[in-house]
Amino acid sequence: MSQSEPTSPPNGASLVLTICASKKDALGEAEFHDYLTHSHAPLVKQVLARHGITRYTMTHNTTATKSELAKVMDAQFSQQLQYDVITQIRFPSMQSFVNFRNDSFYKEMVMPDHDVFTDADKTFITVGWVEDHIVDGRAA
Repeated sequence: MSQSEPTSPPNGASLVLTICASKKDALGEAEFHDYLTHSHAPLVKQVLARHGITRYTMTHNTTATKSELAKVMDAQFSQQLQYDVITQIRFPSMQSFVNFRNDSFYKEMVMPDHDVFTDADKTFITVGWVEDHIVDGRAA
């Protein structure tokens, strides 16, 4: 690695917060994914948009989808993440996400909702900038 690598996003790059979460043990797999899609996402998406969030996605990892990995696993790709969902939230600046987290609706409604479905001890976050190299099937 060279020492000239950027340590902050290039101009115009979006940041993305990635949340790798595991369901509460008491929830079944179908119940967990149904709750995310039909209860949690509708609760949070309007307040995210209000604070300048530009993209909000969930990757649902199920027993069925995880079993598909056997088709591509090899010496280079041999470890499988065990998270039940990976959520990504894109925004133009960290302040957008800070403002979302400081919103009273987040504090009163969204934050407590996380306790309904996720195991906080098995949930991890990171943030970085996004580079799109293929968009809509075309090299960017």
